[in-house]
Amino acid sequence: MRKVIYTAGLIGALAAFSSCKKYLDIVPTGKVIPTTAEDFRKELDAAYASTDGDKGLASFRSDEIRLNDARSTEVNQLQPNYQWDENGGGSGGKTYQWRTKYQQIFYANDIIHSVPGIKEGTEEQKNQLIGEALLLRAMIHFNLVNLYGKPYNEATYATDKAVPMVLEIDMEKERRRNTVKEIYDQVRSDIEKGLSLVNVDQFETLNSYRFTRTAGYALAARVYLYTHQWDKSLAAAKAVLEKKSTLIDFNTSNTLPTLYNSPESILALEQHYNSGVFMQGAFVSDKLYALYNATGDLRPNLYYKKDSKNNNIIIKVANSNSYRQSFRVAEMYLIAAEASAQLNQPAQALNYLNQLKKNRLTPDFYQTETARTAPLTGAALLNEIYDERARELSFEGHRWFDLRRTSQPEISHTVKGKTVVLQAGDPRYTIKIPTEAVVNNPLLTD
Repeated sequence: MRKVIYTAGLIGALAAFSSCKKYLDIVPTGKVIPTTAEDFRKELDAAYASTDGDKGLASFRSDEIRLNDARSTEVNQLQPNYQWDENGGGSGGKTYQWRTKYQQIFYANDIIHSVPGIKEGTEEQKNQLIGEALLLRAMIHFNLVNLYGKPYNEATYATDKAVPMVLEIDMEKERRRNTVKEIYDQVRSDIEKGLSLVNVDQFETLNSYRFTRTAGYALAARVYLYTHQWDKSLAAAKAVLEKKSTLIDFNTSNTLPTLYNSPESILALEQHYNSGVFMQGAFVSDKLYALYNATGDLRPNLYYKKDSKNNNIIIKVANSNSYRQSFRVAEMYLIAAEASAQLNQPAQALNYLNQLKKNRLTPDFYQTETARTAPLTGAALLNEIYDERARELSFEGHRWFDLRRTSQPEISHTVKGKTVVLQAGDPRYTIKIPTEAVVNNPLLTD
C-alpha cells in the first residue's frame, strides 16, 4: 500500500481551494507519516480536496439544461452526456471521475482503520476524524449508487446491481458490484456511526468543507428521504433546522445562497460546475424557466441573466471556487416538507414549504401562492414540492437524482437538429460504469 499526504493548510481561503493542491512525495507504508492526529487531519483534507463535478455533469442528462449548440467545442464534449450516450464509443466527451471517488474512499478508510491506534491526539480529535471519515465515505458511496446503481426500489433492490463497496485499505483489489441494498445499508450504518463520533457543531467558515454534526444530520435527512424512511428523514431535517434555520430573504438581500460563506451553507464541499466547458455549454432550459413566476418570484433575476440573444445563463453556481454547496438550509426545509407530505401531514408540509417561499417571493405573490397551495394534499402536494425543489435547487446537483427517484419522465434533447428521447422509466436513467473502469476491472461487467 502507498499513501499520499496532503500539505498543511488545505485552504488559506476557500476561494483559492484548487490552487492549494500540492502533494508530498508518495511514501511506502512503514515510513514516517502519518502518525499523529494532525497528520491524519491533513490526509482527510486531501480526501475533501479530491471532490469532483460529476453531479454537475449528470445534470446535462436532466431537464434543467439546454445545451448551447452554438459553441462547437462544448457541444463535442457534452453532447454524449446530454443525449445519454457517455459510453457510446465516441471520443472527446466529458467523462465521470470514477477513480477520484474511490481515491476519496481510500483516504477515508485509512483514517477509519488507522486513527484508533495513534498515540498522539485527544479522544475528541480522534473521534472527530473517524466520524468525518465515516460521513464522507457514506456520501461518496451515496453519490456512486445514485450515478451507477438502479433507482432505489424496495421490490428489486436486493438484486439490483450498483457499484463496488470498499471498506478496506486496498485500491488494487478487483471487486464485484454490490447491490443497491448493500450500498444503502452501509451508507446508513456509516452515517449512524459517524454521527455518534463527530463532536464539532460548526467549523470556522474557511473550514466549512468539513463534516460537522449538523452536516451529518443533513446527509442523514437526504439519505433517509431517498430510502423512503420518511419519519427518520423528517427527524434529521428537524435536527438540522434546530441548529441552523436562517434563510436569506430575497426581498431585502441579493446574496446568493450557493456561496461557501452564505448564511444558508451547511457543508461547502462540492463544486458541481468546476469547468468552464460546463458553464459555457449550458443554458437554463425553457421548461425550468417556465416554472418560475415572471413577476412574483425573485429567484430568476438572482440565479440567471440574459445574454445578447435572450438565452438564460446560469450565474447562481458560476465557475468559481467560491460557489460550493453540498448541503444548505433551503434543502432541509424542502426535505422536511416532502417527508411530512409522505407521512400524510399536509399542513406541516405546507408550513415548511411556505417558510422557504416567503423568503423567495414578493409579499403579494407569496399571499397568492399560499392561497393557491392551501388545499393541496397527496400527489398534488408532492408535485408542488418537487417543482419547488426544481426552482430552488437548480444546478446544485439534485435534478438528475430527483428525476431518478421520483417519476423518471420522458425527456427529449435536441442538438444541431438531432433529437434523442429518454423514454419514461428508461434503463438509461442509470449511467453505465465508465469504460475505463471496466477495462481495469472486468468484474464490473457482472
